Amino acid sequence: MKALILVEPEIPENTGFIARLADNYDAELRIVKPKFQLEEARKTATNAQEKLRNTKIYDTAEQAVKNLEQVIGTKPGRGLPVKQFQPRKNTSLMIGRESSGLSNEELNLCDAVVHIEVPGYSSLNQSHATAIMLHELSHGKSKALGKEQKKALKGFINDGKIMELIMRASPTDKEFDRLIGEIKNLEN
Repeated sequence: MKALILVEPEIPENTGFIARLADNYDAELRIVKPKFQLEEARKTATNAQEKLRNTKIYDTAEQAVKNLEQVIGTKPGRGLPVKQFQPRKNTSLMIGRESSGLSNEELNLCDAVVHIEVPGYSSLNQSHATAIMLHELSHGKSKALGKEQKKALKGFINDGKIMELIMRASPTDKEFDRLIGEIKNLEN
């Protein structure tokens, strides 16, 4: 896990718990416009005080993801179930507000969207959802498309919906190479 991005967190205790998770999973913590002073999250951060002190604060989600290779967003019921997603080594995770999650504009900044499958009410506490996501993503078997592969694919495909479909499919390197080969064959 490269970075954990919290967008406009509203509850200091959740942010403290998430700082602990970022520390446990060795992820950089980035926060977009927190709705409180970070000192308020110290009580639940316990041994992750240094992680909280080193947290980078951003004005926009776009700034927070600017130099990241692959960013995964979360939204209940949208995208792939997290158990089916295949992350890359430097995958980063964006978590939305406690009250409303990520906006569509913020989800558009992500390379993929995933969700946690739950049998009942689909929205989970921010820190609980983060713990589940980090656990699942740390056990990924393969890789999703990186920035270079997406750039290569955009050279062949101009349709945004088809690109989105391919991104959600999270093809392995072998599947990606075959896809590019098939696309090149169609052009000939």
